Amino acid sequence: MSKRMTGLLIALFLLVLCTRLYIAYSIPGFSSSESYFNLRQIESIKETGNPIFEDDLSFSGRTFVFSPVFHYFIALFALFLPTILAAKLITNIFAAALVFFIYLIAKKITNNCFVSFFTAFLAGFVPVFFADTVTELSPISVVIPLMFLLIYALMNVQEKKWLYCYLVLLILLTFTHPIILLFVLGLFIYLALILIEHLRQKREELEIALFSIFFVLWGHFIFYKKLLVFHGPSVIWQNIPVEILNNYFSQTHIIAAIYNIGIVPFVFGLYIIYLFSFKKKKRSIYLIIAFAASAGLLLWLMLIQLNTGLIILGIALVILFSQWLDQFITSVKQSKVSNFIYLFLALLFVVVLIFSVYPSITMAKHNLGAVSSEEMQAFEWIRDNTPEDSVIIATPEEGNFITAISKRKNVIDTDFLLQSDAKQRFNDVKRIYSAYLEIEVTGLMKKYDADFIYFSDNAKDLFETQELHYIEQCFEKVYDNQVQIYKKTGCASRIIE
Repeated sequence: MSKRMTGLLIALFLLVLCTRLYIAYSIPGFSSSESYFNLRQIESIKETGNPIFEDDLSFSGRTFVFSPVFHYFIALFALFLPTILAAKLITNIFAAALVFFIYLIAKKITNNCFVSFFTAFLAGFVPVFFADTVTELSPISVVIPLMFLLIYALMNVQEKKWLYCYLVLLILLTFTHPIILLFVLGLFIYLALILIEHLRQKREELEIALFSIFFVLWGHFIFYKKLLVFHGPSVIWQNIPVEILNNYFSQTHIIAAIYNIGIVPFVFGLYIIYLFSFKKKKRSIYLIIAFAASAGLLLWLMLIQLNTGLIILGIALVILFSQWLDQFITSVKQSKVSNFIYLFLALLFVVVLIFSVYPSITMAKHNLGAVSSEEMQAFEWIRDNTPEDSVIIATPEEGNFITAISKRKNVIDTDFLLQSDAKQRFNDVKRIYSAYLEIEVTGLMKKYDADFIYFSDNAKDLFETQELHYIEQCFEKVYDNQVQIYKKTGCASRIIE
């Protein structure tokens, strides 16, 4: 790589990083429930050296099974910086570093520096990845860039240095996040495509692919054996109640998915998939198609979080776009309109600004309001004005805020693993928000030893109710500022089984 191109890539990285940090530090905290679960784990490691596996607050007492590698990594930097400052800085540095890895992959595919740089720019502003990682504390910010570096290492596995890099990354990602299972599925599909297209199978590539598949599956079986025994096949859906799962996926249709990915990579990426599925053959393109197909398949089967699947699909389509752009430039240069090549590229750049960069920034800013300042004040009020052993009724999304900010017990949150009564709890919480009879609600409150109801706009939307219909003698409104908090008072009740 020339010094000029290295300088341009560093400038692009700094542009993406500065844009991210400007948005990230415009709010004091984070914008998602999962972020506060991760923040709580990092703070626990920082204070005690250990994550929280046995938690007295979540579900009013439960066991967690998760990999703490990401949390230890962030906690290392939190030893020298405030936790939130360190978390935002490190995760956004890794997310912005994606531009380097996409440049390398595109350069491997096209051998065109300009095309690779343009592709890297586009990768820096994939709307769903940009918006979902700027103001959220999630392993995805680190894992996604490393997974695409893993793909590049696989493309160069015949070189010893990249083989070692591949093995290190494979081991690290296997014990960091289950998203590596998508990589394994992609390898399956890639080997199948090579076989179907009658391409010569490279021995070293086949060996490393088979090793990767067996190692990742073995590693996950060992690490998550407890979950497999407890849940059986339903562990694939993380024991999420069906109503939540269906509601989650029904909120996004094809137009929204295209907007999240970006119309340019979506259209031209799909064109390249069609072209190399029926008319052309290229090993490196099949590798990227395989990972796009694995993400699409898991989304179709609802086996992956919606935005995570769209992130991987979107970045894979961005890489495939580089093949289209390389072919487009070559065709124009050989045509009678070759003098207009720079005009065409300028128009394409404007389209990218409109349909990728602008949506990225707009969606990220929209996420800033996912948790309003009034809601944060309500969580802090609970922390400062309720007994330490209080149990708070809230929606699953708000459960982690209750434990992380309010330091109080919740009845339900978004981690349903190892919870045999997850569906019953969700239905009971739903009944608390939508019931008309006080005696039913007070019975359910007693069942979970709950003291307070947190009534927010999120609860109104999720349970389709604008008010609590039973607030008369048994409940007292103790807080009212966009969010209402109700306290259960002394009142005859019966337990609802």
